[in-house]
Amino acid sequence: MTKALAVLIVIAAFLAGCDKGPQDAGPVPTGPASHSSVTAGGEGTVSTGGATSSGEETAGATLCNDDDMAVRIVAQEGAAGTIRTVWGVRNTSPEPCVSKGYPGMDFHAASGWLDAQVQRGTGFPDIEQAPSQITIGNGKSLYFISYWNDVDTAAGPCVQFDRVKVTLPDNLTSAEHAAIGCLNPESVRVGPVTDSPPAS
Repeated sequence: MTKALAVLIVIAAFLAGCDKGPQDAGPVPTGPASHSSVTAGGEGTVSTGGATSSGEETAGATLCNDDDMAVRIVAQEGAAGTIRTVWGVRNTSPEPCVSKGYPGMDFHAASGWLDAQVQRGTGFPDIEQAPSQITIGNGKSLYFISYWNDVDTAAGPCVQFDRVKVTLPDNLTSAEHAAIGCLNPESVRVGPVTDSPPAS
């Protein structure tokens, strides 16, 4: 009886810990599970989760799937050594999907992936809101904002990159997007995914 009770407690604890819903993306994978984009400014295939703006609530929608998403740069601007980028991720699945949290990012340089340590929801007013769950319909997009420094700082030099990985919340694989620029890998900040494009 004691063994049966112990097994029941372990199972209940396991099940309670597994039902937290969508969360942060976590570290960006550096392994071969990523899909590649082809052109800067175009769409690339997302290999993690993603969602798109629809504003519709759909019961039972699944987590946005890497095979059904396309990532692109919507807008980019820079001033005073800081680059602000609005990213869009379109749902190409026939079904709606859900997402919640902060995406992960990494950047590819001549030396390989930089293992950027992304700071979430801090540093700029337009990324400081708390994440909320969004439902994205077919053909709609989710959005997020990223910031990084593109100058040498006390934290280190600006490093040239040629590709960006985006890992959506609760996914273990990434989408690669062709993009060229320079950044300090310690300066990357992101806001939560949203279901409408942020103001420029």
